[in-house]
Amino acid sequence: MLFVCLSMGIAWPGYLMAAGDGRPLTRVVTSPVVEKNVAETTQVVGTLFFDRMSNLSAEVSGLVNAVHVREGDRVKKGQVLFGLNTDFIDNEIASVRAGMEQLKVRLGRAEKGLKRYETLFQQKAVSEAEYDDIVLSREDLVRQTIILEKQLALARLKKQKSLIRAPFDGVVIEKKTDTGDWVSPGVRLCVVGSIKDLFIKVPVSESLLTFALKGQTVPVSIDALGIKETGTIDGIIPVADPQTRSVFVKVRLPEIEHPVLSMSATVSMPVGEKKNMLLIPRDALVSFNGQDMVYTVEQGKSAPIPVTILSYVGENVAIAPGSVVKGMPLVVDGNDRLRPDQGVEVIKSLKK
Repeated sequence: MLFVCLSMGIAWPGYLMAAGDGRPLTRVVTSPVVEKNVAETTQVVGTLFFDRMSNLSAEVSGLVNAVHVREGDRVKKGQVLFGLNTDFIDNEIASVRAGMEQLKVRLGRAEKGLKRYETLFQQKAVSEAEYDDIVLSREDLVRQTIILEKQLALARLKKQKSLIRAPFDGVVIEKKTDTGDWVSPGVRLCVVGSIKDLFIKVPVSESLLTFALKGQTVPVSIDALGIKETGTIDGIIPVADPQTRSVFVKVRLPEIEHPVLSMSATVSMPVGEKKNMLLIPRDALVSFNGQDMVYTVEQGKSAPIPVTILSYVGENVAIAPGSVVKGMPLVVDGNDRLRPDQGVEVIKSLKK
């Protein structure tokens, strides 16, 4: 079967039969080298942290009877995380309501009695002292009604506060209580970090701090999570390390899945002024014996070229001047199968 395929010129997937020597041509995709005004960078390892963290606690005392989260859970603002037993509060509410119903009946009778005494007082059938007693009695019932209304509002507020909610969109970093625990105001129930305020703390030498401009975007790699993102320099933490003379730069991250407090992240920090440099796609890079290399195509064959990486710029890398020149086509797909002087067929040339 193999003999038949070769004799008919049928290509195996990923290869095309070359004319002449019969060796297979590897199908590749190329992309041109471009030149842009970018800054040289260096990769610095920093740590993730939540710039906004809440030590969540209850505002009322009670027995925890419901726990709706675990460590690592994502939560939305206003979501109920813990519930306290409200049996005593429910009894208090019922008692206050019963008292209000009694007062309502008494107040109704007092209103009717006051109307009768008003008529009698106008007819001089009762004394002024008797009339005043009826008026004051009715006013006292009104004041008692107001007091009970405030007691009812307070009891309802206690019941509302018995549901402990998330203060913002975040992730539960630590849970300190569980069902059956008695909690008091101020006792920490859990720690929530805001997923919209995730930063990387990056140590930068004092001499390079001038290049870390606020608002500048920088590539970020979190290898443990397999994440590559673009961060934004947000400012500095105004305390220098007295021994290393480093200052921590805050790099804001967009919202990511499963952020972990204090996890390491690699940031490409600028170490110089912007200048024109050659950019190649990261996909063009291959490594051979520890040397970074790229493949170009010359006369239908692969030609390896060693390169020196100066900085990482998004999906591209800036390289030092050398054999690679602007506009040169570099293999970005299929280069992992190439060897020097291997025949290739360019099936697609990407545009920049």
